[in-house]
Amino acid sequence: MGVRDRATPPTEWCNWWTEVHGLTPDIAYGWVPPELTAAPDDPNPWFWHWCPQAANGEGRWMAQAAPDHTLVASEPLHMEPSLLWPCCGTHGFVRGGEWIPA
Repeated sequence: MGVRDRATPPTEWCNWWTEVHGLTPDIAYGWVPPELTAAPDDPNPWFWHWCPQAANGEGRWMAQAAPDHTLVASEPLHMEPSLLWPCCGTHGFVRGGEWIPA
């Protein structure tokens, strides 16, 4: 169980974030406690996404901050602009607490 198990999302095992929420089976978000981040004043959540390109093509869950994005609303989550993970091309918007593919 963990970062290399696609069937078990971070909502089930990530215990160093508060309130981990799933957007899709492959994307989750949550807030990292300020003492665990290098940018304690950043209001944005962090994201987990399943990257099929990681681990030599075997895939794994990847965590990433979104410091260059604007938190429009935290409930329901709305971020601008779109999020793009260049490692695998996952790209979309988070609006109204939902993932909208770009």
